[in-house]
Amino acid sequence: MKIWIDVLGCPKNEADSESLEAILVNKGHEIVKDLEDADVAVINTCAFVSDAKKESVDEILDLVNYKNQKDIKVVVHGCLTQRYFKEIRKEIGEIDAILGVVPPLRIAQAIEDLEDFNGPPQPVYEFLGRIIGEKPYAYVKIGDGCDRKCAFCAIPSIKGPLKNRGYDDILEEINFLVRNGKKEIILVSQDSTSYAYKGKNFIDLLKAIDDIEGDFWIRLLYLYPDGVNEDLVMTVANSKKILHYFDIPLQHASAKILKLMRRNPDIESVKRKISFIRSKMPDAIFRTAFIVGFPQEEEADFEELLQFIDEMKFDRVGAFVYSDEEGTESYTLNPKVKKSVARLRFDRLLERQQEISLERNRKLVGMNFKTLVEGFENGMYFGRTYMDAPEIDGLVYIPSSKPVKIGSFVNVKVKSFEFYDLEGDLQ
Repeated sequence: MKIWIDVLGCPKNEADSESLEAILVNKGHEIVKDLEDADVAVINTCAFVSDAKKESVDEILDLVNYKNQKDIKVVVHGCLTQRYFKEIRKEIGEIDAILGVVPPLRIAQAIEDLEDFNGPPQPVYEFLGRIIGEKPYAYVKIGDGCDRKCAFCAIPSIKGPLKNRGYDDILEEINFLVRNGKKEIILVSQDSTSYAYKGKNFIDLLKAIDDIEGDFWIRLLYLYPDGVNEDLVMTVANSKKILHYFDIPLQHASAKILKLMRRNPDIESVKRKISFIRSKMPDAIFRTAFIVGFPQEEEADFEELLQFIDEMKFDRVGAFVYSDEEGTESYTLNPKVKKSVARLRFDRLLERQQEISLERNRKLVGMNFKTLVEGFENGMYFGRTYMDAPEIDGLVYIPSSKPVKIGSFVNVKVKSFEFYDLEGDLQ
């Protein structure tokens, strides 16, 4: 069969998709890039927030409508179908197979058999190969599901409790990816700092990956604040390959809102951690994420968040307007913040962060950075430094009259900047 795959939602889904592609190819199927060439269309859905759910539903409906033009089978899996299996099966009967959160091997079987699977989530899989695409980086899932009880988050009810992958299995996959030319390994999980498997913890895993031979970066994503301790900080500081990039979603800075969110309200401890990290790694980059418009958020709470951003000077900030998700504790929490007010706060937060980002980028002019070259467009090469994660952060643009190998490391001297992107010359 010829199979077309569409991946929606978070980077963790991309890792699953590349594993699924490898399994299908090993079974004798062909992965195609154009939908019109496919016998089967597969969608990996997301249901984290309302916008993600809408995107997933729209994509499903588009494919179902496409079936009126061409004889094609449609297989849907992932978080949306795990959460709303009965509703989707009832309302969109044209789908040929529906699965929830299951390992890639189970999805491959469903593609061949066109059978539904409506059961508990099974988010962890064994390494059975990966498709080596053109990107010089790869996401590696070290676990899935979550034991946290954040009031706004539906992930535990969708994916179940945290299930970590086997220690040796992860190392086997990373060795495979490095041998096949990947220059950046990005570790992902719903809660990376809680990794534990048969006596091995997150620190053990990081040290083992750091010892793998090869010229490659290790980037850590989704570090829960309480899990960022001195051992982790010193492991990163003393490593050869782990980037000084700390992705720590904080969600808010008001103790009142953090308590309502069922997060640690001790924001002073967060400040101390960030200060400690900067004392050990002056070049450390901090990415975080905040939710605005959470129920009972007042203007004073939001101003407290803005003051926190001004004080901490984060390098990268993602912001989200609160999404009222059924089944979560915050769904029943009142009063709600008006959407218009939440949107205005969202815009104000991003405007404030833009000013900080611009000032931080201004200081980079004249500095040299190791840069991973990712592609070429509009007459310039582009890539990323250690300061930027793929798909969510900025890029470095590199004008060059001589060819540069995509997927290689080069040294770039920054000469100009914008809010998020840089431009520099090869050295």
